[in-house]
Amino acid sequence: MPMLIMRLQQAGISVRTGFTRNGKSKGISYEKDGQAFSGTQLGAAYTFPGLQKHLGVDYQTERDDEPINELLLKPVKPLPVEQLEKLFQDIERKQQQPQFTPPQEDIALWPKLYKYLSEKRGIPDSFIERLHNHNLLYIDEQKQILFIKRNLDGEKTGALVWSNPGHNHHTVEYDQNASTPNGWFHINLGQNPKQEIKNVFLCSSPIDAVSVGVYVLAKTGALPSMRTMFMVADDPNNLPLEFLKNCHRVVLAFNNDEQGDKTASAVLELLPNGQRFKPTYPDWNQELKAHFYEAELERKQQERSRGFSL
Repeated sequence: MPMLIMRLQQAGISVRTGFTRNGKSKGISYEKDGQAFSGTQLGAAYTFPGLQKHLGVDYQTERDDEPINELLLKPVKPLPVEQLEKLFQDIERKQQQPQFTPPQEDIALWPKLYKYLSEKRGIPDSFIERLHNHNLLYIDEQKQILFIKRNLDGEKTGALVWSNPGHNHHTVEYDQNASTPNGWFHINLGQNPKQEIKNVFLCSSPIDAVSVGVYVLAKTGALPSMRTMFMVADDPNNLPLEFLKNCHRVVLAFNNDEQGDKTASAVLELLPNGQRFKPTYPDWNQELKAHFYEAELERKQQERSRGFSL
């Protein structure tokens, strides 16, 4: 929704939103060259709910309300005609490309995956819930564990299937024909959600990317001051190189095994300033569980020490 409002402003169309008279849903109106129209006047598809229902505009209250208010208070300037035409051409070209439609979730199977990740993989409950709430991790109707891939704009482009969680971290493409290019599984952490990504950790698999993110939080005890991305990028031929070259820091957090070292060497040829960061254990999930185990032993030792008396 914020992107739609921004593009309308770039096209010289003013937008206003607000609660309708019943106070239950948002209203929206548009103005061009001094002529104003409510969404209802333009048709059912152009009301605030209609944009979502009929035109597929994504709107999430917690995520979108603040950016929308900022755009209404400080509208972006209309683009020159040449730039506007190029923007419309790029949008049209993008719309003509195949779009990825995530498969439906089998919600009845979610508790089982939740329990496995929490008890066997040591992922904190709050972290698992956030992944699920953002539809980045779930089990589909074919009983496949899916990690959803997104491009750098956050649009869903494909999925990775974790077929054998009990034995390895390896994932495969959900459907090579349905996926679109320039997509990766990634999560972002930082004290300021609006800040641009400054640091990137490149990881071997989705469960390793999640584990590295949790490990960083556990070691530092706080969200990163610079917004940080944890990205699965095990294919050196499919990297967002321009994006990575402009980041403050790129960490090659591939696993401590032959494949991880091989991938790190290939990526370092493309990104010479990258920094290798290996886990002590073969993979990052083992490293995370070992960290939590040692932290628990230390906590128990401190409790015994405080209870000791002569």
